[in-house]
Amino acid sequence: MKPSAILFVAKRMLFSRKKKTAVNVISWIAVLGMIVSSSALVILLSAFNGIEKMIEKMYTSFDQELTIMPAEGKRFSYDKALGFKKKCEENGQVKSVSLYIKERVILRKKKKWVNAELFGVEPSFYTMAELENEKHLINGVLDNQQGVYVGVGLANRLMLRSMEAEPEQVMLYLPKQNVKIKVGQNPFFQKSMVVNGAVDYNKQINEVALIVPIQSVLPFTEQKVSGLLISCDPENTEALKIELMESLGKEVKVQSNQEKNELVYKTSQSEKLMVIVILMFVFLLSLFNLSASITMTFLEKQSSLISLISIGFSRKNIQQLFFYIGIGIVIMGVLAGTLIGTSVAFLQENIGLIKLPGSTMFFPSRYSLAQVVLFASILMALGAFLSFLISGYLTKSAFNNKNLLDYR
Repeated sequence: MKPSAILFVAKRMLFSRKKKTAVNVISWIAVLGMIVSSSALVILLSAFNGIEKMIEKMYTSFDQELTIMPAEGKRFSYDKALGFKKKCEENGQVKSVSLYIKERVILRKKKKWVNAELFGVEPSFYTMAELENEKHLINGVLDNQQGVYVGVGLANRLMLRSMEAEPEQVMLYLPKQNVKIKVGQNPFFQKSMVVNGAVDYNKQINEVALIVPIQSVLPFTEQKVSGLLISCDPENTEALKIELMESLGKEVKVQSNQEKNELVYKTSQSEKLMVIVILMFVFLLSLFNLSASITMTFLEKQSSLISLISIGFSRKNIQQLFFYIGIGIVIMGVLAGTLIGTSVAFLQENIGLIKLPGSTMFFPSRYSLAQVVLFASILMALGAFLSFLISGYLTKSAFNNKNLLDYR
């Protein structure tokens, strides 16, 4: 029997039921379960993609694509760092490089004392961090050579005024390194600093960041630096990382933004995996309804099978018939669910439907066609496999039972 004839009969059995029966109800429950699980899968995948993209955006302006640090210890010498910088600049994929010093410090303005995180950087960093952009420099003026800047949250805690007309002065307390603290001895280096402005990046940076020229703090760190910041094309990060590790040797370790914030990324990935597993389990539960639908259809059409055999249907054709019925139910459910999920994800991404709790921002969403096609294919493959097993089992049982089908 031609496949087109088998498909025609399967279509008639699936869509041309004139009266409502238990078979119809079970079939549509199976379709509904697949619609819900597949649409939820698309929506939640888009949501997790959006969260990951939002995390990436939080770190692109201030945190550079790659960071080079000592493989052992906390710092290496300034001269050695300059040698590493020269090698990095010789690589064509590197856009810009800045040495940096990172240290926990204390700031004081009159009676206001606050903890801060000092970033001693070279003039190139001001461009790398897009400090000239008014979106980031929201108070004060830009000085690429000697500018000192604090996060906007830190500025508020220090009660700094507008610095566009006149800079503010604060006292910096930087811990002394490798010094035994004695009674009556000051454990901090003290330095008066003029703050040129306040910057706005993200909550974490805004609350602690103090950006200063690296030359102003090098004498307090024994002419040692924490590492190098590398700006490059985000798409080439991993390839450049491998190249730098080979050229700089084992004295350094090279980390990307994702590795520096490994916990955040791993948490997002773990949550995404858990959601996928749960929704796949829900889809598998809906497949039980599919098997019930195929079985009930087989039993309901039992009297019609003799007629089909009499017009030329073989045992294999009967199995194909109910396999196509199962496939039809799976395709309807998965395609409808994928379409609904895609529509919701598109509206959330471009218009906004759901807001983040306690915020005016809409929940992030990022639709990935490749992911949707992949998971829709997996769902259809699972449905097709179960349909094949059930149709094969039912056909075998029917043809082995003379009381059920005496005519072969």
